[in-house]
Amino acid sequence: MKVNIKAVSVLLALLLVSVSVFGQVVESESGTEEQTGTIVVTIEELRNSDGNVRVALWASEDGFLRDQDSAFRRVLSVIEGETVEFVFTDLPFGEYAVSAFHDENGDGENNRNLFGKPTEGYCVSNGVRGSMLSGPPEFDDACIILETEELTVTMEMGY
Repeated sequence: MKVNIKAVSVLLALLLVSVSVFGQVVESESGTEEQTGTIVVTIEELRNSDGNVRVALWASEDGFLRDQDSAFRRVLSVIEGETVEFVFTDLPFGEYAVSAFHDENGDGENNRNLFGKPTEGYCVSNGVRGSMLSGPPEFDDACIILETEELTVTMEMGY
C-alpha cells in the first residue's frame, strides 16, 4: 500500500487548523471573558466573641436557608471584637444572597427554642427577617446583584 505523504500532510494541516479554530470558540464560550467580582461581607452588632460566625453565600433559591450544603460557598470565622468581615472572590456577575449566624456554642448549628425561633444570632442580606407567620426569608427578598468589581454588604446580627 502506497501512502501519499503530501496528501496526508495536507489533511493533518487541515485537521490542526479546524481543531485550533474549534478550541478558540470553545474557549471564549467557556467563560474566559466572563466578568467576575468580589463580595465583601461585614457583619456588625455581635453581642459577644463566643464561638464563631458562619456565613453562606447563595447563588440560587435552591435550598436557601434550609440546606447549608446547597450554598454556593460557606466560610466561618473566629470573632475578634464586635465585627467580622468575609471576602468572596472570583464570583461570576449575577444574583446572590448572604446568610450568617453567630454559632455561640460552636456546635455548627443555629440552635432553636421549642417554638423554632433561633436562640443564636442570625442575619440575611438586605436586612430581611423571617417571622413565625411568614417563615424564613425568601431568596428573592435577600437577593443582591454583583455587577461591579466589588460589592460591599453590611449586615447587622440580630438576636
